Amino acid sequence: MSTAKLLTREWVKQLVIGEGLCPFAAPVFDSLRIDVCDSSDPEQATLQFMELLREVAEADAAQLPTALFVVPSCFDDFDLYWNWLLICDNLLAQMGYEGVLQLASFHPHYLFEGEDEDDMSHFTNRSPYPMLHIIREADIEQALASVSRPERIPERNRQHMRRLGKEGLLQCMPALAQSRLFQDAGDITEHAES
Repeated sequence: MSTAKLLTREWVKQLVIGEGLCPFAAPVFDSLRIDVCDSSDPEQATLQFMELLREVAEADAAQLPTALFVVPSCFDDFDLYWNWLLICDNLLAQMGYEGVLQLASFHPHYLFEGEDEDDMSHFTNRSPYPMLHIIREADIEQALASVSRPERIPERNRQHMRRLGKEGLLQCMPALAQSRLFQDAGDITEHAES
């Protein structure tokens, strides 16, 4: 198993599930598919993404409920990644999967508009590598129906990451210290919430 796949799997287990960022991740963790595209060519990454998208759409939901597409050698720049995400969203619609599948985005330097660059809230969508999460819309609807006040999940996650801070994040997952999450992202300061 590649380093990128191992670190991504550990990130999902320790941070996404372990810190409760996604209440829907634990039930599908064992069947989570992680595909890593090692190409540094954006066109090749897009072609491989389209193959995975098609495979997820055509697969039985019980066999392949969700997938992560990791691109460790492409899209280091967040703006380039964001443009690629928009392209992938358009491709999803063009391929006829709108309303069936949707994408969630994660990047080592993810930034929410309107937040300070050093705010820990960005870490709700920061990952060791640039990646896209392919999710079945029917699964999201079913999961949301079982959660009280699902609209509060994003704000709860932002507050949790602020309380956790950089040190707490590294205690949860020490391997992140050497990942891109803490490289070239500037100083990250903690924002304690009372």
